[in-house]
Amino acid sequence: MKLCQNCGQSLAEEIPACPSCGSEVAEGIKTIDDYRIVEVLHEGYATILCRAVSDQTEESFMIRIFSPQSGVDAKIAERLVKELEELKKLPEDYFVRHFEIRQSATGVWYRVSEWLDTENWGNLIASGVFQDYRVAFHLFYQIASILEGLHRIGHFIPHLILDDILVSRGDDHRPQIKIDYKLSRFFDPKLDRPGPMLKKLLACHPDIVQQRPLDFRSDIWSLGKIFVELLTAEHESTDFQAEIDALPLPLEFELLLKSMLADDPGLRPQSMAEVAESLARLKDKDIESAMQRRSDALQPPAREIRSLRKRIGWLILVIGISAILAVLAWFFFVYRQKDTQEVFGMHANRYSKSVAFVMTEYWLTSGDAVIYRNRTEGTAFLVDNAGYLLTNRHVACPWLEDRNFYLQIHRFMHQPQSLQLGYRIFLWFEGQPAFKRLPELSESNEVEDIYGLSSAFRTDGRPHLKIAGVARAPDRTYQLIRSPLKDDFAVLRIDHIPEGLHPLPLDEKMTALSVRKLSPVIALGFPLGSRTQESSVNVSVTTGHVRRTFENLLQVDTSIHRGNSGGPIIDLNGRVIGIASGVATDWIAGPIPVPTLLPDMGMVLPIDKAVLFLRELKAGAVKWNGVLDLSVDAKINKILDLAADRRWSEAQLQADKALESSFDPTLVPATTGRPGVFSKTPCPWTIEISRPACCSI
Repeated sequence: MKLCQNCGQSLAEEIPACPSCGSEVAEGIKTIDDYRIVEVLHEGYATILCRAVSDQTEESFMIRIFSPQSGVDAKIAERLVKELEELKKLPEDYFVRHFEIRQSATGVWYRVSEWLDTENWGNLIASGVFQDYRVAFHLFYQIASILEGLHRIGHFIPHLILDDILVSRGDDHRPQIKIDYKLSRFFDPKLDRPGPMLKKLLACHPDIVQQRPLDFRSDIWSLGKIFVELLTAEHESTDFQAEIDALPLPLEFELLLKSMLADDPGLRPQSMAEVAESLARLKDKDIESAMQRRSDALQPPAREIRSLRKRIGWLILVIGISAILAVLAWFFFVYRQKDTQEVFGMHANRYSKSVAFVMTEYWLTSGDAVIYRNRTEGTAFLVDNAGYLLTNRHVACPWLEDRNFYLQIHRFMHQPQSLQLGYRIFLWFEGQPAFKRLPELSESNEVEDIYGLSSAFRTDGRPHLKIAGVARAPDRTYQLIRSPLKDDFAVLRIDHIPEGLHPLPLDEKMTALSVRKLSPVIALGFPLGSRTQESSVNVSVTTGHVRRTFENLLQVDTSIHRGNSGGPIIDLNGRVIGIASGVATDWIAGPIPVPTLLPDMGMVLPIDKAVLFLRELKAGAVKWNGVLDLSVDAKINKILDLAADRRWSEAQLQADKALESSFDPTLVPATTGRPGVFSKTPCPWTIEISRPACCSI
């Protein structure tokens, strides 16, 4: 496995160019020490399986390369070497031979094993070879006999999967079996990165799921699961008893298979020898009879064929009539339906009063001195009769994405005066007086001189407004790639709803990829914020279409400008499908590249995650309100110091006191710790902020 240096996409060794960003990728591994890698057979999270040829003997070998993610180091390698010596005692005719564990000149650990020209299980199943029960039962007997010998020397394989069984063609063209046995299945049992087959086994094996002690009967259950998968060619089912009932099997084998897959270990065969003996006792006439029943079941009688043809004829007639009716209905509704603009006009006039203008003022103080102050404007919209509103995180809590704010924190954080975040949020619905005079004519920067605060919902007075919850921005690379808008939403709540307002309905079942391209939409908000307002709040409405859809992003051509942030994007059905969150940016070439906003390439956050977040809030879940506690490090250190002195009750009291005054998520790991497990956690505002590919508005 290798990584694209441009976008971080994981790629297979043989891929020369990244399909995500188009960048060329360095050539994959071709040699390791004195082995030439001829073919990459399988790439997993922890290992790469290759066929390699020795430069000295030109003999083929199987090389398993352990990637850095596997965690294999000198200590684990030493353990694997000891296991290898134990495995060499097993019969070579029935078990894969492993020769050595080595570390390459570049520091990579790998294992050298014998090369076997094996068949692919998928190809064998697709060929229908296991529909011949004689072939299938002969193969089952081989596997059971080999495992019975393994049991006799005190070993067993409770995590047995198809990948552990290698099959090749013998001289008589029948499948021949070898087992790739591993003394320890996992390098580190705590690592949760199993392959698909092993992951499915871990999820359905009753002994593993119910955490019973593993014994010889555990791999009898795993072997029964493999038998069913080979006979049915079904690898996703977990109702194995139903799968067995659907197969025409010899009665003795059916009873054996059901007992092998019993949930209760006491009902399973008590040894693998019993399984092998039962398979050996199967009679040819019973096998032939079962195969005949299977063949008869696959060939419908002539009467059923005639009935089926008759039903098909009627079905064609019904489809034809339905098609004619559908065409007539289409013409009827196309020429009778209301004009799209008229429908959108109804939605805009109904819901514009429930769209609010939001102004957030925030500042940073060091002691009694204000060292930084800023103000932002945006949009929010009412979504619930309990007073909940949705908006963007960068509208409700702009300090979380203000790089200058963090620079001031880092600049003054080592001074003796304590740093503190202060903020006020004001919210006006359409029609409310919000401005004392035209903002562009105002020469004062004081909010009291620009805005009519007396009519606003506010965080520091009545009518009251509060931040109910803020989505945490993803910080891992794969999360940022999948969510370029960084889950940019927040929930506000007001103490009462003004008369005549209707909550905007949310499309709770939508997914971004289900939105059709060129679907018409409207955007409600306040483009350019207060600069385009008079004395009262007046909502702007623009129309457009969905241009592209991604998993966590919608691109629209609706005109979106700074101030539209947090506004609803409404579809033709009158439901909110997204939140206006940003616009694309371009760079004008020159000695100093200049960023240019593209307002007709709006970036919209799909509403699905916000719907789930709001549902959890209404159910009573506690959510972070986005307010940074800049004294959190001192509080955590005080708690940890008390815990280190084994003063548990004082530490708990201090933790409870800290949580009463702060919702900062960094406090949770320290305040919910137990004696001996308190650990220091860095403050969230010390993390580097990364910017998305679009510009917030």
